[in-house]
Amino acid sequence: MQSLADSGVFWGLLIAGIIAIYMLPTIIGLIRGVDHLALVFVVNLLGAPTWVGWFAALILAFGPRPLPPAPPFPPPQPYPWPQRDAAGDWVPGQRRAHR
Repeated sequence: MQSLADSGVFWGLLIAGIIAIYMLPTIIGLIRGVDHLALVFVVNLLGAPTWVGWFAALILAFGPRPLPPAPPFPPPQPYPWPQRDAAGDWVPGQRRAHR
């Protein structure tokens, strides 16, 4: 057991694990692409020692994500003018009467 306590790898992994758990809300918010990631980070960094702040940061990390951009309007379509056949008569069904 003493050799484990003297191992630098053990202490390095232990500290990295503790930091990962401490910063878990920020990591989740980063992966999810949450709005106001800076707020999640600040609440996590300053409030995590109280555990209340850690849970608050976790709630913020699972909060709303940014909305995707609205799709652009489709290009305007030309007005379907009525067509004439070879004899010069109107082709039926091409234009609706206005009511």
